[in-house]
Amino acid sequence: MFTNETISTKQLAVLVIYFIIGDMLLILPTLTVAAAKQDAWLSGWIGFIIGWPVAWFLFRFSRLFPKLSLIQYNRKLLGRWLGGLVALFYLYYFLTNVSILIREVGDFITTQILTETPLLVVHLLMIIILVWGVKSGLETIARTAETFFPWSMLLFVLVAVLLLPQMQLDRLKPIMGEGLRAIMSASMYSSTFTFYELTAFLMIFPHVAYQKNTEKDYLIGAFLGGMAICSIILLTLVVVGSNVIPTHLYATYAAAQRINIGNFIQRVEAIIAINWIVSTYFKCILNFYALLLGITHAFKLQDYRTLAVPVGLIIFGLAFTVTPNTVYFNYIVTYYVYWDVTCAFIIPLLLYFVYLLRRNQFKELQ
Repeated sequence: MFTNETISTKQLAVLVIYFIIGDMLLILPTLTVAAAKQDAWLSGWIGFIIGWPVAWFLFRFSRLFPKLSLIQYNRKLLGRWLGGLVALFYLYYFLTNVSILIREVGDFITTQILTETPLLVVHLLMIIILVWGVKSGLETIARTAETFFPWSMLLFVLVAVLLLPQMQLDRLKPIMGEGLRAIMSASMYSSTFTFYELTAFLMIFPHVAYQKNTEKDYLIGAFLGGMAICSIILLTLVVVGSNVIPTHLYATYAAAQRINIGNFIQRVEAIIAINWIVSTYFKCILNFYALLLGITHAFKLQDYRTLAVPVGLIIFGLAFTVTPNTVYFNYIVTYYVYWDVTCAFIIPLLLYFVYLLRRNQFKELQ
């Protein structure tokens, strides 16, 4: 087993930013605006206020057992059988996340860019680069993210600047027009699909070269990722409008299509598409890595990389069945929120209480 893989705190922060932005770069504005209309930008900020402490909690929770992954200390805390069942629950959670992310990429590319390309071709290409990436190891994944990061941020800022002439702040009115209930409901999307899904990092934290500034860098990464998400919602809202956004599944992409500077700079939505595919890829591969490493720990195997191809083929098939179409995807999103809350907060919180009750038995693991 490759237990000597380590990444730096800087690389951890970059991975956290990519993970938080992830697939939500295109999808989140539509989800929040559909629930809160012109108050979606408030939902984004409230989601950040709710989600950032959860990111902190996950890091502090991981420090209870800094040398063990989520799967390993499930068994330490709950015993062989109950801990094994909880571990299998998390493995299924990671498996579903990877499958949904691949399906999102496939649906986007086949409906917006390569409309004549079969869905299975896009899925197969995603599986190939996922398997290739995870076989290269966590260190390679982190170095690749570090290499792409400056360019991704530059393109993100460029699109925001180019959209300035299209902004209409009147589209934010009336403020609080939908009521607090709608705002809080929409804030669950912006908190769970971004910060709560950082649960996958409970499999990665043991491979971080811990330093005094590790927690600070991690929280800075979560902060910047949250700011990016809030900016995306606000930017899309003032450019497209709350009445039009619900008709677009990929509202940020639709906003980028409106860029037109002197009839010369236009049709630059490919920049958003590239950024989205890159960030979604890193979110997908980190969930894939967590899944493979979790299977290795659960069944005490020697090398997670030997599982990459067979598990990748399972995901290839599951991506077709996890959601038959985008309409069904929008339907299950409402319920997926509760699954994220369960996996990222409720279960770790219960495990933390178990740890407090049995603290003296686990001093050697700290």
